[in-house]
Amino acid sequence: MNKTLLAVLMTTLLAFQVKAEDNKATWLVDIGDAVSLTAHICTLKNDASMKDIARIDNKLHKFMDDNDIRGMRQILAPLFATGTSYDYIAFDFMTWAQFGKNWDLALKTKVGNGLMADYAEVEDCDAMIASVFPLMRKESNLQLTSSISVVEWCTRRPGVSQQQLGEKHRTVAAETKDSTTATWWGVGYPAGGLRDGLFPGDFFHLVSYPDMNAFAASRNDIANNGGWKMRSDYYTSYADCSGEHILAAERVRRR
Repeated sequence: MNKTLLAVLMTTLLAFQVKAEDNKATWLVDIGDAVSLTAHICTLKNDASMKDIARIDNKLHKFMDDNDIRGMRQILAPLFATGTSYDYIAFDFMTWAQFGKNWDLALKTKVGNGLMADYAEVEDCDAMIASVFPLMRKESNLQLTSSISVVEWCTRRPGVSQQQLGEKHRTVAAETKDSTTATWWGVGYPAGGLRDGLFPGDFFHLVSYPDMNAFAASRNDIANNGGWKMRSDYYTSYADCSGEHILAAERVRRR
């Protein structure tokens, strides 16, 4: 993505904060439960810009608010992501119940159909859905509107069971929660929209940092403070991973 498009993205999107009845932001699911993630991987067309996407997004957000759809939506732009050809990614996090309600409204209502047509005029997108299990999260993450997201696809090594992998993830989360500069970490498993070989792995790590300083601090810890030992053990003994893509994320709706 060029610098002009990224600048437009970061300056035109509106942020929405999820509020519970007690006026505090809340998590969508408990640790141990899965949240649905819909990812639209999009390329702009017909001379459209991110301003056009923000305009349609505003209509989408009103439609979702009017129908009491709870969830969190992010717009992500690639920062360090070699080999990519898309302009942006839209992440929608919801419970699976809300996912079903939202898509029935999109498919079965006039307004929903109109929104899908509006998007189709300005972009071409591939879409996938996944179950994402939060492993570590900090309350400060609820207040972030801008953040840095890191995505890495992995495949279990031969002889490693899903139970062993899950136990390793939980152990790492427990051991690093107090020291890590990340504010959220989850592991996702595709649930639809994919074919074998389309993505470089069977599951993915999704990590959020509040800013590039926090991301850089984590990389300094890996390079200079022994953090590479835990990472090397994971790559050697548990999973074969394809490398991390770093994206700028902007929260545009939360309810």
